[in-house]
Amino acid sequence: MQYEVHGPFWSPRAQTEADGDALRAFWDKIQEMVPGLPRAIGIYVFSTCHGETFTPWYVGKTNAKTGFRGEIFQDHKLNHYVSASERKRGYPAIHLIAKVEPVRGNYCKASKRSGREIDELETVMIGMALRANPHVRNSKKTWFNRTCQVPGIIGESLTGRPTDAVATLRNTLKL
Repeated sequence: MQYEVHGPFWSPRAQTEADGDALRAFWDKIQEMVPGLPRAIGIYVFSTCHGETFTPWYVGKTNAKTGFRGEIFQDHKLNHYVSASERKRGYPAIHLIAKVEPVRGNYCKASKRSGREIDELETVMIGMALRANPHVRNSKKTWFNRTCQVPGIIGESLTGRPTDAVATLRNTLKL
């Protein structure tokens, strides 16, 4: 399992910026910068950037034949982007995490095996996004991360000094 991270790519800020011509230009520019990336499969993270700080708002996946290009700007996802960029100042950005074939180094195509793997990675990435922003707009795969409480490890932060057990576990997990 190997992935490459690309971005940030500055995405449309509003519905009016996401018409067909603008989206074609967006993907054409990415194709020019990183050949093959628009048709790659993997994970994408939509965020807003304010200064040098990125706030994640939505994590998605694609294992479709059309890759990122055919998945990311579907209407219901575009609604998440627009709503998020209206909630927080900053410029909307997208990071693409593309699955790469380890031997040849080219981008992977859709397959059942890749689909299962990408699904697992999406779950992990949603958990990471929730840790950075509890208001992430994903509705699926958030129940566990929103409800599980291991004080000082997962969930709400501890108040006061952690116990030795919590401190050593945090050290063990590099938290």
